Amino acid sequence: MPYLQPFDPWGSELCSCPPKWSLNPYTGCGHRCLYCYATSFISRFYEPRIKKDFLKKIERELKAIPEDTLISLSNSSDPYQPLEGKWKFTRRFLEMLLDKKIRLLIITKSDLLLRDLDLLSRLKVVISLTITSKKISSIIEPGAPSFERRLYALKELKKKGFKTVVRLDPVIPGINEDEIKEVLSEVLPYTDHFVLSTYKAKPDSLKRLSEAFPDKRDLFKELYLIKGTLIKGSRYLPSDLRKKLLRPLIEEIKKAGKTFAFCREVLEGYPSKKGFCDGSFLLDS
Repeated sequence: MPYLQPFDPWGSELCSCPPKWSLNPYTGCGHRCLYCYATSFISRFYEPRIKKDFLKKIERELKAIPEDTLISLSNSSDPYQPLEGKWKFTRRFLEMLLDKKIRLLIITKSDLLLRDLDLLSRLKVVISLTITSKKISSIIEPGAPSFERRLYALKELKKKGFKTVVRLDPVIPGINEDEIKEVLSEVLPYTDHFVLSTYKAKPDSLKRLSEAFPDKRDLFKELYLIKGTLIKGSRYLPSDLRKKLLRPLIEEIKKAGKTFAFCREVLEGYPSKKGFCDGSFLLDS
């Protein structure tokens, strides 16, 4: 199976991403986010490992990719997870792009990407940082850098002229629905575009969250298993609650004159613009 593949999130009509290719330099992820959806289809996900002959194979695969292709790095693991500090597969991949006309979207939770600013500054790239919490990130994302480190990275990127995206994703009822507003207020000045999403429950991730927050177990059961809706293998919150959770964020972003989109959400009154979701449109601005 090739490492570089067309991005197709289960053929979901709820996805408003533009056509792109997806690359995950590693299998699994060391950030160990409790809400992660990829654990449902990648075995031993929390035991991240390198991919066999990754550099040789990806060098060959890049030759078959047309110019101006959009590559998303990454969609089911983090390209700057702890393994990258040792193996530098992401950095080596960036080096391969220096003589190619490729558009790049980087999605990460890590300030380790600041190490590669020398390469990123020579590429056509938009950088997306996922930030979900200030106070409980060490619980829900135990292996990921702190809020403070991510905020610092965002400020540095903006200072150096990069186009920036922040994913406020996921918003989890009863967990981070209040402090996500604090996160927004702090990142707003340094962000060009926002991606918003509520938590979509998978059986394994819901179990992890229920164990980490036992006082919310009954709430999760009611909202997801009783009142929720099964869509494309994930349990969604009731639509009115999803709108209630996201509306305060939307209004603040609109007030600041910034753009926003949703990840696999359809909210009445807020139509999704096809090809707009991930912020890659900033590459052409």
